[in-house]
Amino acid sequence: MTALTVRKQDGVFVLDSGAGPRASLRTTGWTWRCGEIRTGAGLWTVEPTDRRRIGVTARAEHGGAVRLDPSRSHVPGPGGVARWAPGRRGGELVRDGHRLAVRLPGRPGRPIHVDVTGEWAELDLVALTACFALLTRRRRRILIMMAVVSTASHGSVG
Repeated sequence: MTALTVRKQDGVFVLDSGAGPRASLRTTGWTWRCGEIRTGAGLWTVEPTDRRRIGVTARAEHGGAVRLDPSRSHVPGPGGVARWAPGRRGGELVRDGHRLAVRLPGRPGRPIHVDVTGEWAELDLVALTACFALLTRRRRRILIMMAVVSTASHGSVG
């Protein structure tokens, strides 16, 4: 098993395998509706596929490379069907017995842990796309809670 860590440094999420930075994820805008992943293979745009942010895609200029969605996922490389199962504090991607598990920290600012079993093509891209998928869902939940609290506090004045 390979253990990867994603840490936030100067506003950018940096993927590290213990031998130094490998790739990065930068979210664009405070709502985290879009981001950019930079790997040794190039620059990718990552964004949700739906309003509820359940699915995400990472695309380069000439088309998609990664799609994570509970109903239909695609990752680079040979193999069977990939299955993405996002949760509140983490998610798991499985294909042909290979596994990529992402665990979000309980509090923002702490490292994200990615445990990898088996071989994955474009591992850095797939791992950061999974991180973005979970982080953008978390941000959506936070924004909804803020809106509810704001509405409730304004509604009780008077």
